[in-house]
Amino acid sequence: MTTLSIISSGMVTALGFNAPATLAALRSGVSGVGATPWPDIETGEPLRGARVKLPHWWEGVGKLADLVAPAIHECLQTEVLESITNIPLLVGVAAHSRPGRTEGLDENLLDEVYSRLDLPKHKDSKLFPFDEAGCFHALLAAQNLLTSTNASYVVVAGVDSFLTSATLNGFMKNRRLMTSTNSNGFFPGEAGTAVLVGKCSSQHPEALCIYGLGLKQEIATIESTEPFQAKGLTQAMKQALDSAGVLLKDIAYRTTDLTGEHYKFKEAAFAAARLNSSDRKTPLDLWHPIEYLGAIGAAVLPCLLGQIMHAAQKGYAPGPIALCHVGTDDGIRAAMVVGLSQRIGGKAL
Repeated sequence: MTTLSIISSGMVTALGFNAPATLAALRSGVSGVGATPWPDIETGEPLRGARVKLPHWWEGVGKLADLVAPAIHECLQTEVLESITNIPLLVGVAAHSRPGRTEGLDENLLDEVYSRLDLPKHKDSKLFPFDEAGCFHALLAAQNLLTSTNASYVVVAGVDSFLTSATLNGFMKNRRLMTSTNSNGFFPGEAGTAVLVGKCSSQHPEALCIYGLGLKQEIATIESTEPFQAKGLTQAMKQALDSAGVLLKDIAYRTTDLTGEHYKFKEAAFAAARLNSSDRKTPLDLWHPIEYLGAIGAAVLPCLLGQIMHAAQKGYAPGPIALCHVGTDDGIRAAMVVGLSQRIGGKAL
């Protein structure tokens, strides 16, 4: 199969209206989390979350399109030997099981995005309603498109917002949000993110290559009563490492979608402990930008890939190769091995 590369990124987040602003803020440890207009149903205190500072506030498909269309436009501003009308859009969105999921999302989002971009809709454009794993499935679809069709590039984008009354109420009822009376929760956020995906080649020497992919299912989900052993994430990480031909000791750091809930921190620790070896010489850093962005759901994976690429290009990454992993409430676990260099320690990837 074709080895994918991430050529450019675009972001609209609570930290900035483009990728450079967002990534500079993340690098500096600036937080976009603050008080929101919605109250905690237990205490009446304002919920804390990360809102994008749009000119005016509203809900619905139009708002999601306004979040993601600028991110898509931004990542298309790189120099490519292809008309942008020939580049399909593969967009990750909230799963159908999401409390308060935006009405008309599946039917209208792509049309709204293309209207804002002033482009004709590409026949291969598609939505992937799998929460945090939506853009991973979009990457797999991009790999198929780049391998089996004449497509030279694909945009993989994600857009999501937890900041609606219905969604917040649904998660508050299950005590999933971080509040003054609940430390085992997450801060809700929203974002639109995108990456331009192509084939890994010398044409884009500063691109981020994806060398290994892994996808598995976890049975003991966050709402399950099954014994939790992080088997799904462990298997997904091992599959990605095996596909890349490296071991966890070769990985310099991890980027993840950890949100603040204890479940995901335990899962990441269990999986790393099972795969790590005693001859590792440096700590395995763990980056989780959701700490500053709030939970951004389906928009998280392009953000993580953009952060890895930025860190490698600007020289502040702990090493040349990273492991990125995400997971959904219903048990999808996805992992990938990525890096700028095609050789790690003399070993060809």
